[in-house]
Amino acid sequence: GALTIGIVSSQGISPTVETSNAAPLMVALSPGNPLSTERQEPVATEFTAEDPSQGEALLAARVHDQVAASLPRITAVTSAGMREGSGMFVTDNGHIVTSAGLIDSAEYVLAWTEDGQRWKAHLVATDPVSDIAVIQIESVDWPSVSLDVGADLRDGQYALALDHDHDSIAIGEVISVTSPLLEVEQSAAVPGSAIIDDTGAVIAMIIGNGTNRHGARAWMLEQVTVDLITSSRAAHNWLGLVVSREAAKDMVVVTSVAEGSPAAQAGLRTGDLIDSFDGDPIVDAASLHRQLQHAEPGEDAALTVTRDGSRRIILATVTELDPQE
Repeated sequence: GALTIGIVSSQGISPTVETSNAAPLMVALSPGNPLSTERQEPVATEFTAEDPSQGEALLAARVHDQVAASLPRITAVTSAGMREGSGMFVTDNGHIVTSAGLIDSAEYVLAWTEDGQRWKAHLVATDPVSDIAVIQIESVDWPSVSLDVGADLRDGQYALALDHDHDSIAIGEVISVTSPLLEVEQSAAVPGSAIIDDTGAVIAMIIGNGTNRHGARAWMLEQVTVDLITSSRAAHNWLGLVVSREAAKDMVVVTSVAEGSPAAQAGLRTGDLIDSFDGDPIVDAASLHRQLQHAEPGEDAALTVTRDGSRRIILATVTELDPQE
């Protein structure tokens, strides 16, 4: 998966995100109005308890009240048995985002809402590249989550998740925000789990088998979800680079270039240092990946590159990834 998205960290994980600070973004999707947004001011967390554990208990209780109704348990029934995971309501029309791998090859999928009701869900669309899927139930009684696509994330901050088995919020923390994926330490993490900050906003969703601690970040969830609901497919741009952050510098170093890729055709080489993409600063793999995904396929992107001490501009054609390749 390292080269499928086009840009990953040298740690070998697959894609997703970095952003600037902004208030959480409410995503409301409907057939007549594909994407409407409403900004909400984040709720500050204030603790008066002398014992930190009491403060965290208060935080967990407050966030549970905010999000529990928006986070159904997901059960995928397959010929080999049942797979358990989680999901999140992203519209007020019953659309749920979950892990594509969780529901892959399922004979049917069930969503269990907070009140204990069981709903049969139908598949809207799935994107195996990002491991994001959209399913829908015939109920409009469930509030959608707030996606904080502008989260200014940092190592060590709270990474909360709903523990369905105990109907409680589990306290965890962000391990790394330097790669395209958010990495967390979270005991309740299962495929499709929403990772929530202390304001109650979703900052990521656990992808893969739920044990790798990696999450697709909120801006990617929004981008792919809108694509899947409105057109039943998600597009991903590709250059064919593996990069890592250059130590003590706001730039990335190219560690690998895929043969025959747009990056190779443009003349990019291992060891090149990249510090801007179409004039926007590139400080790590996440920022480069996000800029790439917002570019227009078929257009040339201008990369500012330092090679052997000299700076140059290299034009690389942004190419849409074929999921079948």
